Amino acid sequence: MGRIRACALPKLAPGLLPGLVLAGLVLPGLLAGCAAAGAQAPATGHVSGRLVMEGGPLGPGGQQPGERPLPGTVTFTAAGHRPVTVKVGPSGNFSVALAPGRYQISGRSPDLEEIDGATRREAPCTQPASATVTAGRTATVTLACIVS
Repeated sequence: MGRIRACALPKLAPGLLPGLVLAGLVLPGLLAGCAAAGAQAPATGHVSGRLVMEGGPLGPGGQQPGERPLPGTVTFTAAGHRPVTVKVGPSGNFSVALAPGRYQISGRSPDLEEIDGATRREAPCTQPASATVTAGRTATVTLACIVS
């Protein structure tokens, strides 16, 4: 069961209230304050992380390149919630506030393409991740796009 909150308005001298209501001077402010007192902000948590590329052509001396940041988008999906997509800048860093729940996380970058004949398209990352969002907490993830 939900709670019902009551909000009391101050007592005014007889005959004063109709004038104030008609003038629109006090009652709108009182009612707005009353509404704000009963409203509660939804509980959210945060997910912060990085979108990175791993792998690729071997570097000098046959060394595998390290993680490199990627620009692109990161999408969060969870049962009972609308998907949320955030833009990721060249630093690869992202942060988003989400309702509590377990989210599947996927990333894409215009720097990674699939080529099929003459068709080129942005490729999804091959390493999906998940995170559990808890109200008032921050979960940290690294979403790796593996390149061969």
